[in-house]
Amino acid sequence: MSPSLALPLEVHAPLERYLFEHLELPILPEAAARILALCEDGNSDARDIQAVLERDPALASHVLRIANSAMFAPIEPIVSLQQAVSRLGMTAIRNLALAVSLQGRLFCSKQHEELTRQMWAHSALTAVYAREVARRLRRNGEVAFLWGLMHDVGRPLVLQAAIEKPELLAVDGEPVRLLEAAMDVFHAPVGSHLVKAWGLPTSISAVVASHHDPATAQEHVREARILRLADVLAHWALEEALDAEDFPRDEPEIAGLGLTDGDVSVLLGLRQQVLTWALAFG
Repeated sequence: MSPSLALPLEVHAPLERYLFEHLELPILPEAAARILALCEDGNSDARDIQAVLERDPALASHVLRIANSAMFAPIEPIVSLQQAVSRLGMTAIRNLALAVSLQGRLFCSKQHEELTRQMWAHSALTAVYAREVARRLRRNGEVAFLWGLMHDVGRPLVLQAAIEKPELLAVDGEPVRLLEAAMDVFHAPVGSHLVKAWGLPTSISAVVASHHDPATAQEHVREARILRLADVLAHWALEEALDAEDFPRDEPEIAGLGLTDGDVSVLLGLRQQVLTWALAFG
């Protein structure tokens, strides 16, 4: 991947103002919002989640399809929502609902289909790798999965702004690389902004905002380190020309998380499996 251009000063300020003051953020679909609220409510149970899915056949079918994919590898096919919720758990169902919502509401630009497809593939892969890194550290893998799923949601929002207001990037230079620069600069803060707007936990907003600089995540530094490492692993895994020897084992998050060389080898060895799991999201 070639480095992006620096974002010119005459672009930075107007684009920042548009992103945070005028861009209309997508609304979280009702079913996904309800599932999220139920997961945060200590009095809710699997039957409540099932009831929400039953009222949204499209979401339910996506959940059943992914629940039967290689990512979860059920011993026997999951044929009902009751089975899906009971076997996978409320947190995993929440993640699936959000994944379906993200793909349908954000990573779906008709003008930039290939670009958004690539962004979604990276997000899904980062989510799966975040889960595996967290598990190596004996942390909650499903929560880490959500960090990965949400970490780049700012990129399609910056793309949306460029489509709505093309004059914001209409300066001398290379338009495509200016767009890349804009996404590089703003995707983390804009993504954090969306996370807050959707009412997701504060910790998710913090790690999304800080995933390129975990030291700034304050009390969530360790979570941001996990996400940063998953991000690096996902970029490496998608480069077919690279093998395990090409992975940067001096990546600071490896030492920062206390991972051994053996841990890293295990994570790198999961490459094909993780790629297969990520494909479950389409």
